[in-house]
Amino acid sequence: MRLCLALGVTPVFAPPLEVGFQALIENFNGLWQQKVRARCQHENLAALSALSGRFTQAYAQRLARSQDHQPPRRTFPENFVMDWQSHPRGSLIYLRRTSAAGTVKVLGHVFVGDPLWAYRLVRCEVDLDQPQLRCYRRRHRDPSDQPLLATWPYTLPQRRLDIRPQHQHPVTPVP
Repeated sequence: MRLCLALGVTPVFAPPLEVGFQALIENFNGLWQQKVRARCQHENLAALSALSGRFTQAYAQRLARSQDHQPPRRTFPENFVMDWQSHPRGSLIYLRRTSAAGTVKVLGHVFVGDPLWAYRLVRCEVDLDQPQLRCYRRRHRDPSDQPLLATWPYTLPQRRLDIRPQHQHPVTPVP
């Protein structure tokens, strides 16, 4: 997190089991099943493999065309020196799903949200420059419309990081 912020990159944390964010591979698998496996009877494994190869190549080309519209990736700075002890600046983004009561659990805290927004996705932004956490509703129908749900005070704990290599004690062989 500190390294990303020092490089000007906003870290985004998504729950690992959230199907809304992790569904890319499942989407590909479903598409492969529909377009390759279930489309016709395959004479043998080699024929299935050939069709799968053509599908995968076409899929990769389609992804490459869509990635052409993305901004180019920046290169890592050559003479970058990380100051691990400085307090990080910028913002962190946490994507979360609210509880039945509309509460949001992020950074080990439970924040009271909107009971009418139960089991829905929210984007929580931790603003490290203004010590607060802002929570926005996520809308799939119109991703550009994400109204503010709530704002809470939040300060990132001040911690001194010990980044020295751990001393290894010599192992004495047992006779």
